[in-house]
Amino acid sequence: MDLGFVLDASGSVGRSNYQLQLKFTQDLLRRVNVGLNKTHVGIINYSDDVQTLTWLNTDYTLEEKLRRVNQSVYYASGTNTARALRQVDTVFSYQRGRRQSKEGITPVIFVITDGESDNQSATIGAANVLKQKGIVLVSVGVGNGPNLGELHAVCSPPASENYFAMSDYTALEQKLNQFTSKSCSEPASVSSNITVTIEIIKDKYKFLKVEIVTIGNKILITVTLFNGNVKLFYSFTNRNPKDPAEFIDYETRSDLDQSRWTQVKSYFQRSSTKTSTAKNGQVTLIVDKPDNNVDFVYIGIKGIEENNKFEIKFDDCAEVNCKTSNASTMKLSIVLVIFLWFVCNLNKS
Repeated sequence: MDLGFVLDASGSVGRSNYQLQLKFTQDLLRRVNVGLNKTHVGIINYSDDVQTLTWLNTDYTLEEKLRRVNQSVYYASGTNTARALRQVDTVFSYQRGRRQSKEGITPVIFVITDGESDNQSATIGAANVLKQKGIVLVSVGVGNGPNLGELHAVCSPPASENYFAMSDYTALEQKLNQFTSKSCSEPASVSSNITVTIEIIKDKYKFLKVEIVTIGNKILITVTLFNGNVKLFYSFTNRNPKDPAEFIDYETRSDLDQSRWTQVKSYFQRSSTKTSTAKNGQVTLIVDKPDNNVDFVYIGIKGIEENNKFEIKFDDCAEVNCKTSNASTMKLSIVLVIFLWFVCNLNKS
């Protein structure tokens, strides 16, 4: 992941709240596995002036990043958010260390502010430039001062997922788990007919957002394993598809018919252990494009062994032979059908 922070150092924040903002930034950094071949971080501090605390391609260790945050200046002046976002365009450029989508890397930037910017149109325009380049912006409004319309326009759509309202700066620390999850679960956008090389550890996920540009109505996903093993999951609506067995074990309705619960739960457990088994160093999956017009499919990849390194390739079934993976397709289709049946019956209970 390429992670960024845009920190508000304007006069309305106040020195004590500014320190809470810095503490939140450092605490989040401690949770996201910062390192040379791991999470890269760029941080911009701003008011009327802009201070680049650290670049994506420098200060790779966690200790160096934390030290850079401590060097920030509290300007106590205006709120030139547009200027800060234009600096983000430089910090998150490929020339300054942003990694390519083919590496399965998602750029996610938190824009934190407690007030309205000095120039709303310029701020929204600068944000749109970043979003057009595939950068995910998460806006964080603190207190009653932020302009909700502006921050909704700044963040990547949908605002329901990428805008966070905080009552005050102490609430940032209370929402650390939520911010950590957000930074780690954003799917990386990749094109179909591309090969991506990824590493993940056991029981962790990598999420991809694959553009559908197929001629036919099926996509072949092929994982070539260098070491370890993985499972594949997909959805056209859920941005973070995961192993259904991880959710079915949580019973949320005390009045649910127990025989039905046991039947469905055991089915999910059996299916999840047999889906996407590696053969000859490869895991394959066919995704059927639905009849309705969709632009993307979301892929979840779960690490099975302690260390898993692999390439994942996406092909149009109109161009390659997809017959070898029909079994995997049928299994996943059945899982989806059973899951929908379960949810529908759960709602009727």
